[in-house]
Amino acid sequence: MPPIKRQPPEKAVDNRKAIKNILYLLKDYKLKLLITFICALISTVFTIIAPLLIGMATTTIFDGINAINANAGTIDFNRILFLLEVVVVLYIVSAVFSYLQSWFLIKISTDISFNLRRRIMEKITLLSMEDVGENKRGDILSRVTNDIDSLQTGITQSFIQLMTAVITIVGVVIMMLYINVLMTLAALILIPIAFILITLITKYSQVYFLKQLSYKGSLNAQIEETFVGHDIIRTFNQEDIEMEKFEYYSENWFKHEWKSQFFSSFNGPLMNFISNIAYVAIAVLGAILVIQRAIAVGDILAFFQYIRNFTHPIQQITRVMNLVQTAMAAGERIFEFLEIDEEENPSDVEISGLKEEITFENVSFGYNENEMIIKDLSFNVKKGDKIAIIGETGAGKTTIVKLLMRFYDVDAGEIRIDGVNINEYDKHSVRSLIGMVLQDSWLFSDTVANNIRYGKLDATEEEIINVARQVRADDFIMQLPDGYETVLNEDSDNISHGQKQLLTIARTILADKEILILDEATSSVDTRTEKLIQEAMDKLMENRTSFIIAHRLSTIKNADNIIAIENGEIIEQGTHEELLSQKGYYYNTLNHQEDS
Repeated sequence: MPPIKRQPPEKAVDNRKAIKNILYLLKDYKLKLLITFICALISTVFTIIAPLLIGMATTTIFDGINAINANAGTIDFNRILFLLEVVVVLYIVSAVFSYLQSWFLIKISTDISFNLRRRIMEKITLLSMEDVGENKRGDILSRVTNDIDSLQTGITQSFIQLMTAVITIVGVVIMMLYINVLMTLAALILIPIAFILITLITKYSQVYFLKQLSYKGSLNAQIEETFVGHDIIRTFNQEDIEMEKFEYYSENWFKHEWKSQFFSSFNGPLMNFISNIAYVAIAVLGAILVIQRAIAVGDILAFFQYIRNFTHPIQQITRVMNLVQTAMAAGERIFEFLEIDEEENPSDVEISGLKEEITFENVSFGYNENEMIIKDLSFNVKKGDKIAIIGETGAGKTTIVKLLMRFYDVDAGEIRIDGVNINEYDKHSVRSLIGMVLQDSWLFSDTVANNIRYGKLDATEEEIINVARQVRADDFIMQLPDGYETVLNEDSDNISHGQKQLLTIARTILADKEILILDEATSSVDTRTEKLIQEAMDKLMENRTSFIIAHRLSTIKNADNIIAIENGEIIEQGTHEELLSQKGYYYNTLNHQEDS
């Protein structure tokens, strides 16, 4: 079976960098974060005060019962009612501010998610062709969806719980010290041990949190490829191979997710154990202090409540560490993509148009340093000329036009427009002159009309129908269920490949560019349709500079110049008649095709 791409060696999340990235995301929300903190502070403080008041009420009841037994007084119900009313008010106010805290954090996290998705989309449009090719679509999709969702959940849930937990712990410790210092020390003595163990567990489990996200991205990429290429997979009976790939990524995702959850789940039971030990210690010590009349019974009750309030946020922190680690790992993957260098475009000089000629002078280029695809290539194209580029597959024909489009920059030599090196112009400005029809047609999941309109977004319905008629696409469009409003599905396979190519050609005609690139533009249509399209193309190319890449030499006989490429070098050049007289590559290839 084909080799499965292995994952890089396991490494832990760079905590410092991950935290720095998250803080960078939060820097524009300082005011909202301050309001959130104030809401959390008020909510938590009011919750912390309530047990003390409940303890006071309990002490009042206890003292009243003792007074009744001693015939020295009664229970002060007015004081008890007042204390309970204050407790109810405190809990209501606490709930309101807790809601406000959650509302502000959700607002912040959703805004961050929105901006991150926009930044990733902008990054995709600004990447070089090389970087786009190196990143799998499914993995990028996983970063845009899964990773950003994980980061959003981490910010919302973990910040709410961590903020509340920290404030609660500080407040509870103060209240416990206020009640009794000795019992507070007994309750806190085991906490440092717990934190050391939790820190070690967290550090160990972080490796698995990062790897599970990585395998999730690889699995998404493999699933996406399987859906897109399902017809090829079935044609070659490779279903079992694809399932093996799926199982490899899925099993590794499962294994790392299971390990991450397994190790991080130790935190909860550990804190429960610490909590139970603390309860036992306070129960014994509290009983001794009550007997010695060093503390009131109500204070013991309040202290037990504070013990629960103290251990609960610590347990909360341990549980939320899963979200924190996932969010940090997701943040690292998101910023890893955002930190990819954008396509260099150092010039902001706009090109006004093509006035005289395009010149390739001693151009050499290779996709890697050790293998040159184009070698010392030189030729001129006058404005309005039609130049055809022919050659075997892999000869470098498409690479030539990619260099003209500045999808890649030449390694040596120059490409000039009207004597000026195209590297001196803004890349987008150069591309704005060029309309391109590729061998592999590509359409949006949208209406037929909108797919044609993509060449000119303000085009009228009349203009769209006109260009469709020029390429003989109007007939088949009107036979579709909703005509021009028919929605093409995700893979555009509710129309034929040839029909898709007709739509892409119509889109290019509508764009009305000065320079045309036709890369095997008619390779996917039948001979009759090809002839009709060729007539429209000839009209389209009038007074336009055109680069035609073709295998069918019968379609380029009227080109002003035909260049034959072999291994990135020009082996023949001239008009149809001139090349026939040479009886070389062009002559032999044309005769072979006509015989076929």
